[in-house]
Amino acid sequence: MRPLPRELEQLTKPGSLHQQVKLARFWLPVAIVGVVLLHQLLIVPLGDARWQFWTQLLFYSILGPAVTFLTLNWIASEVRGREDAQDELRRLYTELKDSHALLGAIQKVTEQFAAATDLEGVLSAASQGIAEVTGAKGTAVLLAINGVGVTRSHGLNEVMAEDANNRDRQMAAGQTPAEQLVLQGKNYWVLSAPLVWGGRFEGSVHAYYEMQLNPEQRESFSILSSEFLAAAEATHSRTRDLLTLFNVDRSIRAEGNLERLLEALLNQAIVRADASMGGVYLADGERLLQLKAWHGIDKPASLSLHAGEGFLGKAAKRTEPCIAQQLSAQERADSGPILSRAQSAISLPLLAEKERLGTVILAHEQPDHFDEASLPFLSLLAGQVSLALRNARAYLQSEELAIAGERERIAREIHDGVAQSLAFTALKLDLVMRLLDSQPQKARVELDRAKKTIRETIKEVRRSIFALRPIDLERHGFIETIRRYSSDYGQQNDINIELDIQDAPQLTLKSEAVLFRIFQEAMNNVAKHAKARQVYVTVGKTPQGHAFVKIKDDGRGFDPVTVSDRVTSAGGLGLKQMRERLESRGGQFELLSTPGRGTHVYASVPE
Repeated sequence: MRPLPRELEQLTKPGSLHQQVKLARFWLPVAIVGVVLLHQLLIVPLGDARWQFWTQLLFYSILGPAVTFLTLNWIASEVRGREDAQDELRRLYTELKDSHALLGAIQKVTEQFAAATDLEGVLSAASQGIAEVTGAKGTAVLLAINGVGVTRSHGLNEVMAEDANNRDRQMAAGQTPAEQLVLQGKNYWVLSAPLVWGGRFEGSVHAYYEMQLNPEQRESFSILSSEFLAAAEATHSRTRDLLTLFNVDRSIRAEGNLERLLEALLNQAIVRADASMGGVYLADGERLLQLKAWHGIDKPASLSLHAGEGFLGKAAKRTEPCIAQQLSAQERADSGPILSRAQSAISLPLLAEKERLGTVILAHEQPDHFDEASLPFLSLLAGQVSLALRNARAYLQSEELAIAGERERIAREIHDGVAQSLAFTALKLDLVMRLLDSQPQKARVELDRAKKTIRETIKEVRRSIFALRPIDLERHGFIETIRRYSSDYGQQNDINIELDIQDAPQLTLKSEAVLFRIFQEAMNNVAKHAKARQVYVTVGKTPQGHAFVKIKDDGRGFDPVTVSDRVTSAGGLGLKQMRERLESRGGQFELLSTPGRGTHVYASVPE
């Protein structure tokens, strides 16, 4: 801050002009009286009457004007000093007011930087805001994002825009562009600032002026360029983090193989941390770590490591992420192949509640390479890896349970259906053997019954195989899968199918799977129990926006009350489970059936 002028200092001292005038009221009369007494008592008596006359005349004619002059001169100088101080105060106030307005304009632009939701918004705010605050004729902001050049300009013509590109290339090459130039026969002054992120030149900012620059414009441009750089870097980092999380989430959803999933997540973490190598170790027992995914190294000879050995083994016991900026030779030697060439490393624990699932290791050949500011986001990525591991474990457990349940269902189907039919056929054949000699006619009748039973058993086996056949809904779509299934179903079960597709519904994969599963269950019930010759299938949409499937057969029907929880051979779903599945997705399930008059099934789910 500039020091106060001397006049202003005097004015701001306590008791300046006012106090001095008040004091002069006392000491000035006393001084005059003293001088008069000295003159009358010491000077006047020195001579005769003539001397006394002229002495007094000269004394009083000089003393009065002299005192008046000196007093007024003193007051005038003090007043002048006060006026100068007031002028200086007004000037300082004007400067402060202008500075406040300038700072307010800068703050407004920086708030626009912060409010921008993406990098495009930050660029637009910078190009326009710098011109408005600094009074530039036009501005240009040039950035290179992931190798793609992005330019935003405000108020520039084609010649200026080309000049801004040339200046950006000069600054990228380490050169300093000229501040003054002539474009189209007119003088311009140009302020340029580089945009450097992480020590790398990423772009530049340029502002063009038609008049010579003043210090305020230079300072404002410098401040806004710095603020823009910080805002752009933060926005770019935030966007990159969001894209990383999106890619991680997509990998978790799309990849079913655990090892490939871990490789994809590891690659995302390596890119985000700017690491050169890394690996994912999973806990196998209490003391052993297994390397399940790696990057930046050749396939190691040994994929296992004992917990507690080296930096990696100790990191596997931690519950918090940590950074080693300078690994010792012993730590590298004891930490397996990932850290054998590394100088710095990050460990990210994989946790499921209180259970340690493993560790993610990221490494680089240079010491002091990693920034602690990246740890929170990397920990979030590690949490996504932990989630993927928990999901994979839960999927494997559910798959094992599903396989066990399917095996139990098939065993029950074979025991209740095929096995009993074959056992009955075996008894009939034994009976036929005993009757061949004594009662050949009866033996022939029993043999026909055995043959009929075998044919029914073959049909039942084929129906079970058809029901167990996988259906690729995602590949063919809901409507085409209905068509294919109905065509194969009619040929397989010798039943005529009439398919009426009124309007193609738009369903999620989950809703499609539920609705198709109910359709499949109903069709399998028709084949197994209805003894129908004709089935009518209708697919469409209701006015309320529900997709529906209707299945109507001309079979023998049944009493819904007595068989409401019957298990079918299509996968173990009874009528009660059908209803619960649909209602859980906001749908409806209706079943109407009367013995001897067929069955009508209606199922719907919201689009």
